[in-house]
Amino acid sequence: MRSYLLPEERWFSTKSCEILDVRASPLSSCSGMKAEASAPTGPDDVKRRNRGDRMRILVIGQSVRNIAISALRAGHSVVAADCYCDLDLVEAVEAQRLRIEDLVDADRINAIIESVDPDAVVMGPGVETVRINGYRVLNNSPDRILRVSDKLWLARWLEERGYPHPTTWDGEPPYGCRMILKPRIGAGGCGCRIFEGGAVPPGYIIQEFVEGVPASASVICDGSDARTIAVNEQLSGTTWLNAYGFRYCGNITPLDVDGDMRKRIARTAEEIVAGLGLVGSNGVDFILKGKIPVVIEVNPRFQGSLDSVELSTGISVFQAHLNAFDGRLPERCREMRFAGRAVLYSSERFRVDHDLRGITSCIADVPQPGTVIEMGEPVLSILATGSVRDEVMRSLKERRDAIVGSVKRNFS
Repeated sequence: MRSYLLPEERWFSTKSCEILDVRASPLSSCSGMKAEASAPTGPDDVKRRNRGDRMRILVIGQSVRNIAISALRAGHSVVAADCYCDLDLVEAVEAQRLRIEDLVDADRINAIIESVDPDAVVMGPGVETVRINGYRVLNNSPDRILRVSDKLWLARWLEERGYPHPTTWDGEPPYGCRMILKPRIGAGGCGCRIFEGGAVPPGYIIQEFVEGVPASASVICDGSDARTIAVNEQLSGTTWLNAYGFRYCGNITPLDVDGDMRKRIARTAEEIVAGLGLVGSNGVDFILKGKIPVVIEVNPRFQGSLDSVELSTGISVFQAHLNAFDGRLPERCREMRFAGRAVLYSSERFRVDHDLRGITSCIADVPQPGTVIEMGEPVLSILATGSVRDEVMRSLKERRDAIVGSVKRNFS
């Protein structure tokens, strides 16, 4: 992962992490949304500490900028702890940098939570299954996350209920079709590759390869009822972002298909998420094979599409997530615009020597000067909005070109 010329542990804070400015929220400048945090409508049964509906939220995980900024925009007081402490995070909220080894240290995670003493905790990427003592956790339970994230278990669950899903094997499969080797538990396309025969490594499965358009549905669920808030195109293995194979590298919201197909995907995702008894923000990945949405996997957590969903719909994903724990689902919403988030990966090792926001507008997850980024690691996120998909893609590529050109001039 990225390395830093910084102390191993450090707290960052602004003079007032109560105020959100445009620098802290690239979503504001990209969409015309106001930078001021909106008035929240949090659940009534949560400890308030005399702040009305406003809660003190700790978001902790490997990379949590999108969740933390969404919570801040919803009007909450936010503390973040992650492994990157990117510029747009530390300028917005009080933030602590984690070491990668902290993510698997339950005692360390619990100690950080106790030191912050929040009203509620959101466990982000890398720590969702850590068990927390004495604090309200706004996540699915660790046991449910592990079960739903198990691709073999989920395949059997989907097959029993008749959902279109790739045939899945946990041992040597029959030959005659193109297949993918996948980690049994994993996300983001990491570790996935075309299966070329031989023994199946421990902890992996084989899945039938499905050709089509990658898509996802963003769903809010209260444990028994669900509401899809967006259907998205997924970017994976996109070479102009230096991503290869099946690696996740962003989203375009909404998926640019006819309304009936989006409704079909939305309904299927709602049935699945509700049937699994999930709570809060969850995602369902599909491959659109012709006119058939084939279910690939379920993500029982906040998804990488959070930025594009908020930019496209105007909905606060964090507030919808929070309300779901009180049994309240959002109204059905309509996209106001196309929006995209693209994750740019590094094609070579380089050291960031200045603030990359000076190169182009509408970027997020901006690394601090002094950060060393290894080849293949994420550099930053690029955001864009437009009236049509092509306009969004054009803006994403133009900003990508500006960043790559500057990096080559300054760091080669």
